[in-house]
Amino acid sequence: MNRTSFPLPAIAWFFLAVFGLSLASFAAGLWGSVQQAPPPAPQPSPPAVLSTAELGDASEGQGEIISGAEPIKLGEFSLDVATAARELVARPSAPPGFRDDCSGFVSAVFTAAGIPMTGNTASLYDRAEAEGLVHHNPIPTVGDLVFFDNTHDRNHNGQWDDARTHIAVVVDVEPDGTILLAHHGSERALIRMNLLPDHIAAHESPEGVLLNSWLRRRSASDGGWDLRLTGLLWSAFAEVAPDVDWETRGR
Repeated sequence: MNRTSFPLPAIAWFFLAVFGLSLASFAAGLWGSVQQAPPPAPQPSPPAVLSTAELGDASEGQGEIISGAEPIKLGEFSLDVATAARELVARPSAPPGFRDDCSGFVSAVFTAAGIPMTGNTASLYDRAEAEGLVHHNPIPTVGDLVFFDNTHDRNHNGQWDDARTHIAVVVDVEPDGTILLAHHGSERALIRMNLLPDHIAAHESPEGVLLNSWLRRRSASDGGWDLRLTGLLWSAFAEVAPDVDWETRGR
């Protein structure tokens, strides 16, 4: 049987043409927005978590234990470093031969633990980076170096552009993921930092447990920014491999 074709009215052809142009314009606009969209900002490594099996129950007042599979990590010299750091925090002055500042304190800690170290914050970071030892895992190894940016306006230009202005050492990790650090800032002290997403910008938990210590003083050069907590000024960790030469600069 022969089929009879019926020509479309002119008005139908007009609407089909308009629809086709609109569809093409929408597709082009969508592709253009995909092409022009900026790449996403780099995301930090996903937070490691503490193993409840490894750590047992949390002590009263320490907050919630983070469930997961990653236990606290200890290196060959972790306990020696932690012991030396606690002892030097209690000293009234720097050991002979070491500067009385943050990098002098850290150098004295590692030297006392059996890993000779000299240098300043920048030179120690450069050595760690050159050896591939810098990392950004939110749960570090006890004995890792800790680097901070913008803890003060080092170049006095009123801007937040001062990298590696402070250094500390990890001496413990608590069940809720809070990291205990030994450092020499305005004084030798143990301070705290928690880099887990729910805690990184908090000074205390809702229960009043200290999560991040204050590390930068308020000043006119802050420019309206209120980034003074350890978690917000943290830059990186670095493993201290004992076979690396850490004497990066004269004492």
